[in-house]
Amino acid sequence: MAVLTKVWSGILPAVWILLAICSAASLGFANIAHKRLLDNYLDGVGVLGVGSILTRLTCGGIMVAVVGWPTDASWQVIGMALLSGVSLGTGLLLLFLGLKLGEASRAVAVSQTNPILVALLALAILGEAVGPWQWTAIALVVCGAVLVSVEGLGRGLFRLTPGLTALMGSSAGLGMSFFLAKLVLSDLTPWEVFTLQELGMVPVFALFGRPANWRKLYSGLRSWPALTTFLVGEGLLPQLAILLFVWSFAFGPVSLASAILATRPMFVFLAGSLLSWRRLGLMQESLGTSALAAKFVAIVMIVAGTILLAVA
Repeated sequence: MAVLTKVWSGILPAVWILLAICSAASLGFANIAHKRLLDNYLDGVGVLGVGSILTRLTCGGIMVAVVGWPTDASWQVIGMALLSGVSLGTGLLLLFLGLKLGEASRAVAVSQTNPILVALLALAILGEAVGPWQWTAIALVVCGAVLVSVEGLGRGLFRLTPGLTALMGSSAGLGMSFFLAKLVLSDLTPWEVFTLQELGMVPVFALFGRPANWRKLYSGLRSWPALTTFLVGEGLLPQLAILLFVWSFAFGPVSLASAILATRPMFVFLAGSLLSWRRLGLMQESLGTSALAAKFVAIVMIVAGTILLAVA
């Protein structure tokens, strides 16, 4: 037993890194599903938004029934946790818009520039120590994430990603959500934070709750491929990703955990490239030599930054 305890105490400090990587992968694959839904089954971001009302309400209701309402916490703390959900919902909604307008790998990459904002807030307000090596690692991950969004290493290098304004707004919303979640974890359990975030997202997506969008959702999900994609990509993977990153913030510094979450474009690129392969043809990601070269360099930067965060 003493040996197991010693091993666990050695592993525990790195648990937040594993949780953040698994969260990035889960949300990356969810974004691939969102792109498939928007391109093939659902008529616009508003229709996906009303679908999110269903998934968030269902998950939030189940969690309240299982975990209960945090009666010991102050209303200020509960309000900040709900605001974290509002910020998260806003960031995801703007990301949906970016996914509708452009390629999944590029849209997700631009939305992942949030670690800089999170690190600055954590440094100024939470007092987290961010040293030169950590800043270097954060810069590597963020620059790698942005590099995924370029057209290639040739003439198209500086072509802007469609929906850039929405995606930068998505980045700010996600960053603020991460910071607020860390802020309230001193008063709430990760389960309670997750519950309140799910409920906080509902009012954001409710902006699209027009009857016409509900009818379009029902019509778009009548086929088994569409329904399966929705249940996995919107009903399971995003919730798993959010729960994992909340636990990651509970174990580790939010400034560094958010940087590891920025590895999400790598998973989107890998999955999107595979699904865009000619024999599958399920997506239309760029597979040209220059685009693949740029994305390969980006992945090297992301992996190097993540390793540096783990050992620094």
